[in-house]
Amino acid sequence: MPQIDDYVHPFAEVALSNITREYPFASHHLARSLADIVPAVEKHPAFANSYDWHSSVHMHYLLASLLETEVAQGAGWRERAIEVLSSHLSEENMFAEAAFLRENPSWERPYGWAWTVELNRVLNASKVGELRALGANTQVLADTVFDLTSTWLPKVAAPVRHGVHSNTAFGLRRILIGARAADRHDVIDVIAGAARRFFAEDAAWNFTQEQSGHDFLSPGLCEADLMAEILTEDELASWLSSCLSELSPESPALTPVKVLDPTDGQQSHLYGLGLSVAASVMRLAPKFEAIAEKSGDEDLHAQAKGMLTRVDSLMAPGLEAAISDEYVSSHWIATFAWEALRLNMPVS
Repeated sequence: MPQIDDYVHPFAEVALSNITREYPFASHHLARSLADIVPAVEKHPAFANSYDWHSSVHMHYLLASLLETEVAQGAGWRERAIEVLSSHLSEENMFAEAAFLRENPSWERPYGWAWTVELNRVLNASKVGELRALGANTQVLADTVFDLTSTWLPKVAAPVRHGVHSNTAFGLRRILIGARAADRHDVIDVIAGAARRFFAEDAAWNFTQEQSGHDFLSPGLCEADLMAEILTEDELASWLSSCLSELSPESPALTPVKVLDPTDGQQSHLYGLGLSVAASVMRLAPKFEAIAEKSGDEDLHAQAKGMLTRVDSLMAPGLEAAISDEYVSSHWIATFAWEALRLNMPVS
């Protein structure tokens, strides 16, 4: 059976290839005039690669994360990876990227924002001196996201519950974790308040009909992941039992959806769906088990154990697609694969 260390080299090769590849590139910009129609690198000196801006950000995050492993210490790609990250994440580039976000405050919200904060968090916490120095550079970008989040959330009438980039809960959870690491209590408070406003009354989430043909997130599980970070232990016990009452090991949401056309960029999202669902299950199952142990609820304990039996089958298609020759998959899936692997296996 493959071990997590077996994935470090191939994922690093994918990440390095992606963040040094300028085309094809999807520029999702609002053009206000002809002056806005310029090569992407003029607007995004760091992240005009890896197919689109948000994928570039999280591929930089992936590469930085891989450099933390023991396997990376003697790897032939290590110095090249640090060199590329240092070039892309220079102080000058980060000020330019932050300025673009401030000038376009709804752009890449909240998915790209979330990965920006994650990138900054992993750099600041790095054991590698060169990467910690880059954390100082990316801080301006993370601080911009924190400020934008605090301005945006009080004006949001309702969350987005789709299983794609616009999903509110997925982005907020990652921004919240980054805000905690940065001691941004103002951001923590605004996210916690919004999460309670959006999701506290939800119950009996319909996992049977949740999947759609281009999802890479489970809206129900993303919501549960966020609330697990927000609620007190007693509140979470009640909320999880209510909101996830319809989730069972047999739920369609815990069954991978077969990708019939891997060249279809929207359909290939389904590879990521299996990985993100598996990651959510691995985070949430211990919460279920703790609640079951405290309450003596054997059914809840069995539900948690059963959910975990679905992890390997959910992950398998995405692990293969992450290092495939099909760019619509390989430009992004390795990040989701690495996060699921780290939950499923020990890291050296």
